[in-house]
Amino acid sequence: MPPTVVVSDASVVVKWFHEIGEEDVGPARALLDAYADERITLLVLDLTTYEVGNALLRGSAAASPDGVATVLEALSELCPRVSLEPAERHLAAGLVTEHGLTFYDAAYAAVARARGALLATYDRALLAAGLGFQPSSILEQIQT
Repeated sequence: MPPTVVVSDASVVVKWFHEIGEEDVGPARALLDAYADERITLLVLDLTTYEVGNALLRGSAAASPDGVATVLEALSELCPRVSLEPAERHLAAGLVTEHGLTFYDAAYAAVARARGALLATYDRALLAAGLGFQPSSILEQIQT
């Protein structure tokens, strides 16, 4: 049986590199362990680079430009980055309208849906819309 495909959004990816003031770091990082053990295939969107960079520079992490560059280089080596296909952009636009999401958030959901993947997220709007799962829930699903 092929491994479960998981698309991870920036709310999860930030926790891979930064833990001070973050909640649920353990389950987010456990997704990396599942990826290393080949129990899941892990993908991030190309826009994740920009969202993580922004979060680290402007958020509570207050990371230095050099620190952010190091994190983003590590992310690029960690797991594949994917771009939205035309049909996924169309689906994302529909999800924006249907659920009142930002296009950024809808992009993650669209890629996950179109590729038969689970979306790992801590984003409240995505979770409330039923479009994603917290990492702990995904870990439970792959263990059964």
